[in-house]
Amino acid sequence: MAGISGIGVLPEDCISAILSLTTPSDAGKLSLVSSTFRSAAESDVVWRRFLPRNYAEIVAASDISGELSLCSKREAFFRLCSSILIDGGKKSFELERFSGKICYTLSARELAITWSSDPLCWSWKSDPQSRFAEVAELRASSWVEIHGRTRTGRLSPNTLYGAYLVVKISEKGYGLDLMPAQVCVQLGDALQSSQGSVWLRRKEQSNLKMESLFYGNRRERAIKLFAADLGDNFDSNGIRDVRQREDGWSEIELGEFFTGEDDEHLTMSFLETKGFQLKSGLVVQAIQIRPKH
Repeated sequence: MAGISGIGVLPEDCISAILSLTTPSDAGKLSLVSSTFRSAAESDVVWRRFLPRNYAEIVAASDISGELSLCSKREAFFRLCSSILIDGGKKSFELERFSGKICYTLSARELAITWSSDPLCWSWKSDPQSRFAEVAELRASSWVEIHGRTRTGRLSPNTLYGAYLVVKISEKGYGLDLMPAQVCVQLGDALQSSQGSVWLRRKEQSNLKMESLFYGNRRERAIKLFAADLGDNFDSNGIRDVRQREDGWSEIELGEFFTGEDDEHLTMSFLETKGFQLKSGLVVQAIQIRPKH
């Protein structure tokens, strides 16, 4: 407390400058120290530092343009901690409340989904649980390939990020449990990338036994084919599962990457192209990019 008391004798603008070098969470905690700290912690000097440099451009391209014109920088920050739609409602932007880091989401309409314009393969529809106007549902295809592309300049610098495909599987879905899907995140033109495998749906043991009676070891043969294609990159124990979210959707981690100071190309991919069986019922909402902690 001696250190805090010593800082407390400084002019308020000096305290504001010091607090601006912390985090939104720290500024909130330090505002409880004294009335001087509270006033300094609420100043625009502090919260301008926590906002992205181009936040005015982001707001201007969003569904809340004009809403923040008279707000203080602190009010603008906390408004942006709630997701806003940008670029015609096809992307969303959000700030983490405790760190101020950027979360960025590409809707299904912003993704490159193979054959998504063919109504026999994919259908576009609304979903009441979706943040966006449309989601893409797989009707029938043996080839599922999804890519999302953006630039790291739209994210917070010097931050470890994860990319997540936000999906659900309809009750009538089929063909999604025979072969693991491949996932990948690549930054710039680097030869190295974050790669992995994921089960969209795992079969229960009872179903596996019943399937083996009719089809033999079809699943095992398919996995061996998958492993042969991947070579040393395949680890059967490292195949991830889809994770449930609190919003009624599930997510698949595509990979992770670290943003530096440079503005680089970012490519995020999901592929289930090794199994030649028909697949149906995968509903795609978006790819979400958020900091990892």
